[in-house]
Amino acid sequence: MFRTSARSLDFPDGVTRKLETYRLVWRWYDRALEYEYAPSKEWLLNTVLRCADHEGISVDDALGTVLDYVIRRDEHQYGMDYTDDNLELLVAKQGMERFRSRKADRHG
Repeated sequence: MFRTSARSLDFPDGVTRKLETYRLVWRWYDRALEYEYAPSKEWLLNTVLRCADHEGISVDDALGTVLDYVIRRDEHQYGMDYTDDNLELLVAKQGMERFRSRKADRHG
């Protein structure tokens, strides 16, 4: 469940980047691109670059952060289910909550 894999993605800025992230995140990424009303690949990857720059994190980490946001937003607002994996989703959400809590503790 928590294994990683790498893929090369062509970003809208013309740079091909090799990203390594959890396989679960790649599954969410693939599903996000499959949904008819989900964000476009260009929007998603531009948002990943902006997130990495704004948050000062790696593009690899920004991919997970952006997908977490998109999944939560679309699940809440539109009832879309990108994950279809309740246990994995629960564990991932708990992990993100712990991360946010630690980040908030460090920054004030």
